[in-house]
Amino acid sequence: MDTLITIDNLHKSFYDGDSELKVLKGVNLDIYTSEILSIMGASGVGKSTLLHILGTLDRPTSGSILYEDEDITTFSERQLASFRNNAIGFVFQFHQLLPEFTALENVAMGRLIKISKRNKSRDTDLNNNSTYQDAQRLLEDVGLAERLDHYPSQLSGGERQRVAIARALINQPKVVLADEPTGNIDDKTSQAVLNVLQKINERLQQTFIIVTHDSRLAERADRTVELVDGKIAD
Repeated sequence: MDTLITIDNLHKSFYDGDSELKVLKGVNLDIYTSEILSIMGASGVGKSTLLHILGTLDRPTSGSILYEDEDITTFSERQLASFRNNAIGFVFQFHQLLPEFTALENVAMGRLIKISKRNKSRDTDLNNNSTYQDAQRLLEDVGLAERLDHYPSQLSGGERQRVAIARALINQPKVVLADEPTGNIDDKTSQAVLNVLQKINERLQQTFIIVTHDSRLAERADRTVELVDGKIAD
């Protein structure tokens, strides 16, 4: 397998006055192209912190993260924002869909915002037909062909999570980061979401990094690592 991400001796501390809380204490990990990797560990061990750093939402205290041999820890804030928009998709536990937009519009919005930023315009073109076509195709991929015009309030928890997965894929990112994607839905719905993740992975060869407490999800991943006391367990 080709290596997509290399994490080398990653540390992260949080400070409160003179007090230091060490969360990540030397994480070393290779993540491979097209794999589904699950990261498990006890609550508070730093799984979400690691995911946020991988997603460039936070910076490490020290160490490096190489995406295809490019060290993103050296990037400026502007470079990080551009990299984040182009290379990373996010799936959050609580969906974070925009309630005033339909499922189709929520998925399309990620690319429309990207187009707007690229054109350095404050106005987003809401009539970009190719974007909506791609958004519809992704919603069909996740089994929501009949729910395109439904608002988040009209969707079940599992359906909202599948919209979030489609939204994460609209810009064809190198990697999708998912933080407890089945943590807020029932067992049956969780299995449906897992089926969608595997289907997308097989069809698009997308890399997924999933933080989870769900052992059933971990069992269906290509590989599972455990974060213990701030490090990846041997």
